[in-house]
Amino acid sequence: MSNAADELEQDVEASRGRLDRTLGDLQSRFQGPGMPRDLADLKRSGQAAGEVVERFVADLRVNPVPTLLIAAGLGLLVYDVFRSASARRRSVAIPAGAPAAASDRGLAENQPDRMEERLDEALEESFPGSDPVSVRITK
Repeated sequence: MSNAADELEQDVEASRGRLDRTLGDLQSRFQGPGMPRDLADLKRSGQAAGEVVERFVADLRVNPVPTLLIAAGLGLLVYDVFRSASARRRSVAIPAGAPAAASDRGLAENQPDRMEERLDEALEESFPGSDPVSVRITK
């Protein structure tokens, strides 16, 4: 019984020692010369970013026309993206029996008499220069 208690006590002491070393390492990392320097660098970088923003705003106030043109261009770009996405959603949402599908049947290129011609054009477009008839079989 005393052996088990002694072993248990030794395990506890070893665990305490490891915990003390780990806490000491953590304290040295946070209290070393690097931490205040890192905080000071962070403060300086924040001040530098603030100065850049202040200069940008001052330049904007002096000459607003280029900024307005850039903003208008970005606005048009965003508008076009949303408009084209909306058009894609509408085209996908049209059912097969809708009037738009019926109007496609009336197009000249969708007439049955031109089907062979269009398939030949598609084949030539997909595989230019290939001739599906002239295949040579060799032994």
